[in-house]
Amino acid sequence: MINPDDRAELTYSEECEKFIVKLPSVIIDSACNELNWQKPSGGIRFPPRHSLQQLNGFINLIGLVCDEAEHNMSMTLVAEHYTKIIATKLLETLSSNVSRKGFVEGNPCFERVVQFIEENVKRSISLEQLAELALMSPRSLYTMFEKHTGTTPMNYIRNRKLECVRACLSNPTTNIRSITEVALDYGFLHLGRFAEKYRSTFGELPSDTLSLHKMKCIDSRESSLSSLF
Repeated sequence: MINPDDRAELTYSEECEKFIVKLPSVIIDSACNELNWQKPSGGIRFPPRHSLQQLNGFINLIGLVCDEAEHNMSMTLVAEHYTKIIATKLLETLSSNVSRKGFVEGNPCFERVVQFIEENVKRSISLEQLAELALMSPRSLYTMFEKHTGTTPMNYIRNRKLECVRACLSNPTTNIRSITEVALDYGFLHLGRFAEKYRSTFGELPSDTLSLHKMKCIDSRESSLSSLF
């Protein structure tokens, strides 16, 4: 990981091969806004080194980008979409100086709406409900969400639902019987669209996240057994 203005050795050697992906910092900033995370005033920065284990699913994502780039008919909108996914994946996967507490302080109305969403994230929430709760018109509600999150109210709700599903699938202490059950629990009734939105947001399928979850469970059990001997 190379931060802006950092000096880096970009030559190749027998011990190390490099694959360089340049990502505009403004894209990282935009993804941070959509996640409702607070950017530091000095800019977003990542630690310079990470192990491959920390980049779960990222290499596969880069592979998809390379395949797309090799096609002569590659479309600009597709490339932009992949760029956004990469930025979101980096923020979700790697440690950084970004505050994930959000930036709702100082706006009681917005805090009240966000709290309602958190308490009812498994339910179907309408724009009209939120507007009534905020005591404002739907147009004003859109403006408030654009200011605080960089996205629409319904996109914010969908992203929160997806984040909760991923947290559930990633938690090694959670007993998960099926992805379908978790998706339906959070109101995703069309499983095909759910899987597509999940992959576009996190760069991997729900089944990939669940597979890692199962591996963590196995590792945890093996570690517990080894400690007995």
